[in-house]
Amino acid sequence: MSIKEILHWGHEQLILKSDSARLDAELLLSHVLNKPVTFLLAHDDKEIGFFKLWRYRHLIEERKEYMPVAYLTGHKEFYCLNFEVNPSVLIPRPDTEILVECVISYLNDQIPAGSTALPGVSRKSGSRTSLTPGRAVEPAKVVLLDVGTGSACIPISVLKNIPGIKAVATEISGAAMRVARRNIRKHRLKSRIKLIKSDLLENVPAGLFKDREVIAVANLPYIPKQFQVDPSTKYEPDVALYGGEDGLDIYKRLVDQLAEIKPRAIFFELFEEQIAILASRMPGYELKYAKDMTGEARVMMMERNN
Repeated sequence: MSIKEILHWGHEQLILKSDSARLDAELLLSHVLNKPVTFLLAHDDKEIGFFKLWRYRHLIEERKEYMPVAYLTGHKEFYCLNFEVNPSVLIPRPDTEILVECVISYLNDQIPAGSTALPGVSRKSGSRTSLTPGRAVEPAKVVLLDVGTGSACIPISVLKNIPGIKAVATEISGAAMRVARRNIRKHRLKSRIKLIKSDLLENVPAGLFKDREVIAVANLPYIPKQFQVDPSTKYEPDVALYGGEDGLDIYKRLVDQLAEIKPRAIFFELFEEQIAILASRMPGYELKYAKDMTGEARVMMMERNN
C-alpha cells in the first residue's frame, strides 16, 4: 500500500474515535517511518513495507481504544521543545504552556535590562501577567521551584528561555523521575535543575532557598473526583489528575508548606472557579490574572506584597 492509501485507511479507522483523526493517522505513520509529516505529504505515492504496515495497523488499533498518540509515539512537543513521555507521566497540554508563558513573562520583566534574560514577549494573547515594578532581581538569585514535575516540561521550558537561573524540581513517583531525568539530560540542563524525590516539599532542604528569590510553580492534580474527563485520560496516571472532592486537596497541602519558604511569586494551574478558594488561603499575596485565549482564567498567579 502507498502512503496515501494507508493514511486514508488510518483516517477512516479513527474518524469515530478521535476529533483529530487525520492528524493522529499522520503522526502515527510519521512515527513508524521515522519521517516528518511533511515527508508523508510530499511522497504519498511511496509504498510501505509489510513490517511497517503491520506496526502502523497495530498503533491504529491501540488509538481506537483511546490510547493517547503521545504514549504511542513516546514523545510530545511542548513549548516548541520535544519531550519523552510514557504512561508514568501526564501528557503536557496547551493550558500548561500558558503557565510556562506566564512564568517566562514574569521573569523577563523582573530581571534587569542588560542581564542574560531574553526580551519579555508573550506569545499568547491574554496570558501576560500584571507585574509590580521596581523589584528587579539578578538571574543568579532566582530559583524556580517546580512541584510535581512529571516529565519536567515546565522547568526545562522556562530555563531554556531564561538563561542564568536554576531550578529545583520535585516528584513523588520514581517512574516519573526517570522520565524527568532523561528529559533534563536530553535538553542539557543537568547542571541547572536539581531533581528531588519528594511528596510535595517534604524532602526538600530549606537551605536550597537561602538568600534566593523563589518562584514556585505547580501543575498538580486539580480535577474533582466526580468530574467527567476525556476517555483517553484513563491511560494517564490518576495520581497526576485527581485532587479529591473539590480538586484542591493536594494544592492546599502545598500552600501550607510554601508558607515557610515565602516565594516571591507563585504560579498554579487550576480551574477558574478554584482560584478564589485557594487564594483565600494565602495572606500576604496579591492575586494577579492569567487567562487563556477564550478569556477563562486557568493560571493563578500570586505575588508577595513585600
